[in-house]
Amino acid sequence: MERIPARRCSSFFAVLVAVAFFVAGKTSLAQTASSGTSSQPQEFSQNVKEVYFPFNVYKKIINPAVLDQDAEWLKQHSDTNFWIQGYADIRGDIFYNLVLSYRRAQFVKTSLVKRGVSESQIGFATGWGKLYPVCAETKSNSECDQKNRYVNMVLPELLHLM
Repeated sequence: MERIPARRCSSFFAVLVAVAFFVAGKTSLAQTASSGTSSQPQEFSQNVKEVYFPFNVYKKIINPAVLDQDAEWLKQHSDTNFWIQGYADIRGDIFYNLVLSYRRAQFVKTSLVKRGVSESQIGFATGWGKLYPVCAETKSNSECDQKNRYVNMVLPELLHLM
């Protein structure tokens, strides 16, 4: 029997994790969409903003005041259900960035709950690594990289999962 190199295993594991989140997201989307939200999507996107992270860090955000404002709005709109998504810049391998972005999403989730947001409002918190860059330059660029190191909150009905 041929042994699979560790590097191939970690890549396989990363893909497996991404597929699991995708499938879980579809199920959660159906459940959340059926319960509905009272907030209009435009109001949500105007009031709940992204939080950004320094390079290679998941326990400290660059703009903590934004997270405070997000928490206040979400507490006032306790019937709003949302998802938390973490992202990373293009540096590093896929598996490392998936884990880093997942930890960022979990950090934001924990921080929101500590600030009084109900955990039941959060459908899930996951990381997408470097899979969906906002700024897609092929070479590392500090300004572009910073734009890709963030966590956002989204309404499930605004995601178009196939």
